[in-house]
Amino acid sequence: MRNNPHFLAYVMKISKIIAQDEQICYEPKLSWVAYLHLDRLIRNLTTTIFVSDKRLFHSHGWLHRHTHEIVIGKVESIVVNQGLMGRIFNYGTIEASGTGAGTIFLRYIKSPFEFQRQVRNIQGAGR
Repeated sequence: MRNNPHFLAYVMKISKIIAQDEQICYEPKLSWVAYLHLDRLIRNLTTTIFVSDKRLFHSHGWLHRHTHEIVIGKVESIVVNQGLMGRIFNYGTIEASGTGAGTIFLRYIKSPFEFQRQVRNIQGAGR
């Protein structure tokens, strides 16, 4: 996988985003269900999500780029929404809200409760 050109492009893209003293702790994946919606295909293919020791980062878009981030210590709540299909196929929508940063909506996240647990672990390690 490390020799895959798509993986190398992804690593190069993230290396431009993170600070030198920042470490990526968790990278949630999109569920395969996200790629079934053709109208959202470009958005899903251009989505970058990661949780580092300093921030929660979400970016999407190709021609029109949207970027949201919340400092990890400022994340107040992480709400997981799962419908019936989400429970069956283990994906959901995450609403992460932070102090003064608004809310980040992450749709079609695979294993959303694992995401929630990872963010809480990172917050606990930083204290």
